[in-house]
Amino acid sequence: MESPAKKKILDALAEATRHFAWNDLSDLSAQSLAEHFGLSRNLISQYLNEAHNEGLVIKINTRPVYFLGKAELCERMKAEDLKSVYDSVEELMKDGAARKEKIVSFRKLVGHQESLKQCVEQCKAAITYPGIGLPILLQGQTGTGKSYIAQLTYEYSVEKGIIGKKGNFVTVNCAEYANNPELFLTNLFGYKKGSYTGAEKDKAGLLALADGGVLFLDEIHALKPECQEKIFLFMDKGIYHMVGDNETWHSAQVRLIFATTEDPQKVLLKTLLRRIPIVVQVPPLIDRSLQEKRELVHEIVTQESAKITRQVVFSELAYQTLVNHAYPGNVGELVNTIRASVAKAYLRDPAADPVELHLYDLPSFLLQSGTANGELMEYDDGKMIDTRQMMKQKYFDTMLYTFNKGLIDQYLNPLPMPEFIEKAYILLEGYTDYLFFNNPAGKTPKDDLTASLVENIYRITAQKYNLEKLSNSEVVTMTRFILDFASHNASCLPLDKKYHKEIQDCIEAIQHLFPINATAIRNVARLIQDSLNIKLEGIGYLDLLIYMMYFNREMETSQIPVLIIAHGFNIASSIAEVANQLLRRKIFDAIDMPIECGVDVIIRKVSNYLKHLEGCREVLLMVDMGSLEEIYKYTENLKNIDIGIINNVTTKLALDIGCMIMEGEGIETILEEAANRNQHRYLIVRNRQRANAILSICQSGFGTAEKIKKLLEKSLPPNQNIPVLSYEYDSIETMGSQAPVFDKYNILFVVGTMDPKIKGVEFISLEELIEQKNIEKISELLNGLLNEEEIQQFNDNLLRNFPMENLLNYLTILNPEIILGNVETIIRSIEAQLGLRITSNVKVGLYLHISCLIERLIINKTVAPYDKLEQLQRDHQDFIAVIRKSFAEVERIYNVLIPLSEIGYLYEYITLGSVEKEENSVEDETGYFE
Repeated sequence: MESPAKKKILDALAEATRHFAWNDLSDLSAQSLAEHFGLSRNLISQYLNEAHNEGLVIKINTRPVYFLGKAELCERMKAEDLKSVYDSVEELMKDGAARKEKIVSFRKLVGHQESLKQCVEQCKAAITYPGIGLPILLQGQTGTGKSYIAQLTYEYSVEKGIIGKKGNFVTVNCAEYANNPELFLTNLFGYKKGSYTGAEKDKAGLLALADGGVLFLDEIHALKPECQEKIFLFMDKGIYHMVGDNETWHSAQVRLIFATTEDPQKVLLKTLLRRIPIVVQVPPLIDRSLQEKRELVHEIVTQESAKITRQVVFSELAYQTLVNHAYPGNVGELVNTIRASVAKAYLRDPAADPVELHLYDLPSFLLQSGTANGELMEYDDGKMIDTRQMMKQKYFDTMLYTFNKGLIDQYLNPLPMPEFIEKAYILLEGYTDYLFFNNPAGKTPKDDLTASLVENIYRITAQKYNLEKLSNSEVVTMTRFILDFASHNASCLPLDKKYHKEIQDCIEAIQHLFPINATAIRNVARLIQDSLNIKLEGIGYLDLLIYMMYFNREMETSQIPVLIIAHGFNIASSIAEVANQLLRRKIFDAIDMPIECGVDVIIRKVSNYLKHLEGCREVLLMVDMGSLEEIYKYTENLKNIDIGIINNVTTKLALDIGCMIMEGEGIETILEEAANRNQHRYLIVRNRQRANAILSICQSGFGTAEKIKKLLEKSLPPNQNIPVLSYEYDSIETMGSQAPVFDKYNILFVVGTMDPKIKGVEFISLEELIEQKNIEKISELLNGLLNEEEIQQFNDNLLRNFPMENLLNYLTILNPEIILGNVETIIRSIEAQLGLRITSNVKVGLYLHISCLIERLIINKTVAPYDKLEQLQRDHQDFIAVIRKSFAEVERIYNVLIPLSEIGYLYEYITLGSVEKEENSVEDETGYFE
């Protein structure tokens, strides 16, 4: 039988093997272990040599001799096996590389040893099952990696030699056949010549193609029931008929993997589900650790770096925003987000190396969520980190690490042990709160199984060693601790290694000073290891010890005990636990009642509880609803004890009653005061997000409001999704801000011909908008939605698009949109050459005037004479040259020549803001849309 001392030495060696540096093997010598344990070097050498002879330890015959745990070293070097003796470290490394395990498939999967470990083990077990394996159903949200896991399962089976290298991995997206079941069956089973119109020859199906390999049926829920039924015979016997041939049987050796995003119980036939014994729950990204998210980002960025042949670096702020966002589309959305961000950063400067990715390179939806999180503002968008630095925080971001680091720090302080225990309880309560409220953990079959095993383990131990029974809430607490430890214990390995002696001293000191049964704790740890394969050693054992002490702690009891009774799994016990914890006194006990539980069962439980209250004259019962409110009718037989009952139990009510009990109040006063203080209150907080919109109205009618709407929609920048809504003026004037549109939308401002005077909503007249008399107000109203450049673009588009509406009334042969583009170029050229900016109202007139001018010239319509032609030619040759240059391209396109008389009209229009004899040119549309 192995001695306890030898086991401790081998455990320490295993831990050292997992973490040593290849250039420093000093912790792996007999001398180092002797100093660590305070034993003689000869005794340590004896134990290590015995383990070597047993095949547990590898020796390196250098001076000094080094010993390494074989299993841990094989795992670390990814080697199938290693020799027992080496002459040098170099020989070991060379041999390890040569023996490197060929099974690499699932090691490519981020989280294969953590959140996806259960998934991987299930897939391995199913695909290696004798025969043709067991069918697998991968169930999980979209983007969680189901297709990738299916592909890796196939690769694993090839690596293991279960499937030959010629065996194919065939993928079928069943959603493609949702409305065409016949096509699915034809493609799956193949068809015979003449089986349907167009079947000119025999064609093998996907089952034949996947023979000797794997068939992956994705989105299986999309198949109609008749298609699901057609698979049964093949799943049962491996045989099938081709379509069009009901006589000949064909066979195929195919391993089947299915995938769905839906609840299998709701979308798959029960007869199909019975044929799929392995259902793999693939967790969403939100349920995976932050470290796994970092590893995913690292993996994706590495792939994108290879594609663009550039290193990609992130700003601290961009990186933290990226990894802290919750992605509804899971890993798939994360991949697309990173690709889009890298593409944007690369496009900004294709020659840069490294490519720098800043906050502004991230998608807008990410910026909105990230910048809203104040905690991220401590990070710098100018400080860059590369993908290697991303992985450096591996051990220090888990709450398990923080909790245990806090325990060790408190123990290293010169505190009396009782004070250390109180500090440990406070740390434990903080960690437990995290497990319940901050740690996203979905309810999975593994959670249920673990909870059941924990409850049974503790029940058996409590009966044997006379420990307090765990409440439902405490069972959940212990379950979540064990699952969290299983997922994140690697984060505590540096602590375990550095403070190994201190941790052992702390455990011994606690067990020496406090009456917690050490044998009972070891029994729980052993049963957890046997049933769940989770080792609670070192720091894990210390955590378990403190939890057990916490659950069995003795608190000052109350003179008036209070029993909370509520329907639900752990409603009552949760309220009791929180109240006792906050009040630091054992006042509340709890009974959790199933919803369907009868009154007789409740009374029996209450009676049993009261029997244990020796000498107690008063007790309070806090109940929630329904039959429990009538419990007083059944308490008459409980003699010699006064019972107070209060309903609508809440944590607030419990704390209120607890405080009055601690102040020494009597039962009648407590109930009266509690009932008066705990009246229901309500408050409506209107946080509903409403989409931004612009409102278009017109007193003259809905048709004009529609025209204004179209003008605004056409003028807004194309990438800005701000809806413009046309509305009846009378409705707005009558109902004001109570109009339904204000409930549905956040109206930025109202545009129209008359102000309806709506309180709290800005009005901009159409005249102001077109003539740009109030640009500052528009900029302020659109601030945060449009940048300065986009606001200017909006204003320019208004000037361009407004004349187009009116041009439709004047132009007969020209396309208004095309001619306005030409006119816009002319006006910009004139502004640039003259060094001025033409005012908005003049510019609107120019759009109309020049457009009609060009059409008149094309159709050879007579041009009105210009009275000041000689003066124009004598005094303004520079202006004539500007116009000739600006119109040159239009003259070429339309084969026209601008007469001097028209240049004279343009001179006066631009310099004076008007055109004389304008009745000979173009009508002035002062009425806008009227």
